[in-house]
Order: sequence, then C-alpha cells, then structure tokens
Amino acid sequence: MSVQTDCEMLSIEVMEKYAEKYDLTGDEVAELFHKNQVFEKILIQHEYLHQISFEEVMEYVEKVIAEDSRELVVYHGTCSDFDKIDLKKSHNRRDFGKGFYTTVLRSQSKEWAYRLSLRERKNRYY
Repeated sequence: MSVQTDCEMLSIEVMEKYAEKYDLTGDEVAELFHKNQVFEKILIQHEYLHQISFEEVMEYVEKVIAEDSRELVVYHGTCSDFDKIDLKKSHNRRDFGKGFYTTVLRSQSKEWAYRLSLRERKNRYY
C-alpha cells in the first residue's frame, strides 16, 4: 500500500469519527479539515501518526482544528544555525534519501536535534 493511500484511509477514518463525535455532516467536516490543512498535516506526519493510537491521532486532529491556524508551520531539528536550506549538506543514507526533513511537531524536531547533537557531539540543539 502506498503512503498516499494509507494517509487517505486514515483521513477518512478520522473524518468519520470527527463527524460522529461533533454531529457534523461529511461536507462540514471536509470543509473544516480543508480550512485547517488537516489532510496536509496527516500526510506530512504519516510515519508518526501510524505509530500512535487512533485516539491520539484524533487528539492531534482536534488540536490542529482548535488552533484554527491557516499557516502550515514546520520544524527542522538541527545542531547548526542556518539562513537557507543547502541540500548539498544532505545525505543519501537517510530514510527517504536526500532532502530537507521537517515535521509539524515541535517535540519531534527537538528529538531529532537531540539525537543529531549526540552523533555530532555538540552540546546545543534547536
């Protein structure tokens, strides 16, 4: 199964549960999810969301909606200051190959930075 299909199935399941919990129609939930970029955030966080319980996924979605933010804020855990993204510093040996990895979860970026600080033996991380 592809990541996209997996995320679509999770999105549908969350939409159905959210509609039931808040007594909304499918169209109302779809509009609410679209307005708050829930689908995009589920896609970005698919790996993490499949490691937690469905109840925690629902809490995550409810938090996204409660924040009522139209922005998609992403975090990047690092041990270095930088002003721009330089893909030349990226390595092919990462989970998904060369790239600039981000997350919508600040706590996850801190964990990434901490692990990187241990590998690079640096005492600071962001």
